[in-house]
Amino acid sequence: MAVDFEPHELWSEAARRDRHAFYARVRAAGEPVPQIDPVTGKRFWVLARHADVRSGLRHPDIGHEVHRHQTGPAAARSRVPVREADRLGARQLISLDPPDHTRLRGFINTAFTPRTVARLETRIEALVDGLLADARRRGTVDGVGDLGDPVPVAIIADLIGIPPEDRERFRAWSAMMISGGTAWAAATGQFAAYLDDLAAKRRADPRDDLLSALVALQIAGDSLDRDELVAMIQLLLVAGQETTVDLIANGILALLSNPDQWQLLKDDPSLAAAAVEEIIRYDGPVEIAPPRYTFQLIEIGGGVIPPFEIVALSVLGADRDPEVFTDPDVFDIKRSDAKHHIGFGHGIHFCLGAPLARLEGRIMFEKIAQQLPDLRLLAEPDQVRGVNPRLTALPLAV
Repeated sequence: MAVDFEPHELWSEAARRDRHAFYARVRAAGEPVPQIDPVTGKRFWVLARHADVRSGLRHPDIGHEVHRHQTGPAAARSRVPVREADRLGARQLISLDPPDHTRLRGFINTAFTPRTVARLETRIEALVDGLLADARRRGTVDGVGDLGDPVPVAIIADLIGIPPEDRERFRAWSAMMISGGTAWAAATGQFAAYLDDLAAKRRADPRDDLLSALVALQIAGDSLDRDELVAMIQLLLVAGQETTVDLIANGILALLSNPDQWQLLKDDPSLAAAAVEEIIRYDGPVEIAPPRYTFQLIEIGGGVIPPFEIVALSVLGADRDPEVFTDPDVFDIKRSDAKHHIGFGHGIHFCLGAPLARLEGRIMFEKIAQQLPDLRLLAEPDQVRGVNPRLTALPLAV
């Protein structure tokens, strides 16, 4: 165990209350920091320097499909599982390496184009205007449930082609699937059955939506099978909603906790696009990238990680690295180095929804600055988050 780190320290109350302090210590360790998952008992290695995380995200011997590189009993234990929820999880883009990742990414890149995203701008603007008008009437709102949540939920449902009458169920499934709790597998099964039925309807009666495009799409005679289609939509559902909700809520908290930056944005709402990049760098939605494994013994981060072990690449830690960002703990929407953040990932797994998240964030913060100039927190910033890495509520006065 690395000097000064307890085996389960990542889960300690101190680390949860100040994640940035924990990752600062990881960066300073000068080697990968081992931690033990208290639930599974498995060891994994934490990296938090910007250069190390970037290297890990594109390293040819660090990836997801560890069973392809193992032999004997270990390979048998790691093979794609039979249970539907686990099987669908294993078929998501974030769980795959080339060549499967390359093939499936080609399908979604073909269907989820910049033009598809751009045409959503008017719809996003109308949704935000409605939310802010309602906030002015009410006087107090929850920055998560009333401002952060509705736009990403509505837009991803529009994009996929979920009928309006089904969207409450759609949202509930998303929340359960991201929770990781006991309801996760059941919610995944219900969602898969629902999508099977909706996909059949779109094959018979195509609409102008992403689901219709994906069920009809063929590339060089190849098409998505059932599990691939469900896994693709499931990933879009969760990633397209939950992370953008966090982006908006974290951004409101950061702006209102830094009055000088909030004033800058109010004075010049055109800074909203830059503010989005700084929010992602300063307090982005992703703490650790989806788990990866070493395929052989590798040297990285000033140390050595054995083969077939888990590597935890901390995006949150990398984006506060003082070797890359000047005064990294300072929130500055005019900073020139925010563009170096890796909040959307790096390499082949760079977030395919980044343009949509940036569009939703820019419109939201621009319009909040214009329409809710007196917005303020109704609780102290450190009381809002506590030990929860995700904001669940953000009380605001308009």
